[in-house]
Amino acid sequence: MEVYRWEDRKFGKLEPLRFGAERDFEDLLEKDATLVLGEPLCVISRQPPLSTSKQKIDLLALDRQGNCVIIELKRGKPSRTAITQILEYAAGVSQLAYIELEQLAYRWCQQQGKEFSSLTALHSEFFEYEPGDIRPSAFNQQQRLVLVSEGVDTRVLEVAEYLRTLGLDLTYISYFSYHAPDEILVATETVLGGKLVKEEERTYRTTAEQFMTVTSFIETLQANEALLQIVHEFLAYVDTCGATLRPRIAKLRMTIGGHWWLDTYPSKRATHFRIDVHGDFTPLQIVECRANLPNVTVKNFGISFNIASKSELDYAIEIFERARNSILSSS
Repeated sequence: MEVYRWEDRKFGKLEPLRFGAERDFEDLLEKDATLVLGEPLCVISRQPPLSTSKQKIDLLALDRQGNCVIIELKRGKPSRTAITQILEYAAGVSQLAYIELEQLAYRWCQQQGKEFSSLTALHSEFFEYEPGDIRPSAFNQQQRLVLVSEGVDTRVLEVAEYLRTLGLDLTYISYFSYHAPDEILVATETVLGGKLVKEEERTYRTTAEQFMTVTSFIETLQANEALLQIVHEFLAYVDTCGATLRPRIAKLRMTIGGHWWLDTYPSKRATHFRIDVHGDFTPLQIVECRANLPNVTVKNFGISFNIASKSELDYAIEIFERARNSILSSS
C-alpha cells in the first residue's frame, strides 16, 4: 500500500516504516488500543503470564461489556503458529476469575504510575458509566481475539476464517506504518472479523449514544432536591464566568476562551455529580483535593471528583478558579 502526502504543490510519497521491534508498536497500542478494533478498549495488562502458555500475551484489554480482548501483535507476516498461540491465550484468559483480572490491572496501573482502587472503578471511569452498572460477575464472559500483523498470510487467513465459522470472535488486522515529518502514520485494514459479541446481550443504565444537555442533566438529578440546588449554584457560577456549555456524549463540556475547562456528568442515582477539571495540578494540590473532596482521581487531563454537598462545591470553586485563571493567562 502506497501513501502520499500533499506537500505544497505536489504529492510526496511516504516511506514505509518498520518498527524496530514488536514492543515499539506495542508501546503505542498500550497507550491507545482503539486502533485495533475501532472502538475504545481499556488496557489492563501487558505481557501477563498465563498458566496455559509459556509465552505471554502482548496486550490484554476489556471492551465496554467487560469481555476480555486478547491482542497479539506480529512484526511482519505471521506464521500459522500465531493461530495456535492466540488460541492458547484465549484458553488461559477464559479461566481468569474477576479477582485475577483485578490483580493484573492493579500491577499494570502500578507500572503506569496510575491510581487504582478496583477493576470495576477503572472500567467505569474509562467507559464513563455509573459505578455498579456492571457487576464483577459479568466480566470475562467472552473472549475476543485480535491478531495484528504487517501484511496478510493467506494460510493464517484460511484458518482464521474457519474458526470464525465456528463462532470464535477472531479479528485479523493488517497494518502498514509510514514515516512523515515529525509523526508516525499507521494505516490498518480489517482483513477478517467484526464484532460477534451482541450489544443487546447486556444492558447499561447509561445511554452513551445520547448527548447530554443542561435540561437532561438537571432531570437526571430531579429526585434529590438538595443536590439540585447545588447544581443550580454550580451552573450559575459557570454562567458568571462566561463559559460556553457544549453538549457531549453523556456529559456537559464547559470551555473558556475556546479551551477545555470542565466536564460534568450526573450520577444516575442522583447522589452526586462528577466534575473533570482540565489543567495542571501539583502533587501538593492533589493531596489537598483528596483531603477535601470525595473520589478524587488523577487523569491525564487533570483531576476528577464528585460533588454532593454545598461545602464541596465551595471548595471546588477554588479549584475551578485556579484552572480557569491558568487557561486565561496562557491564552
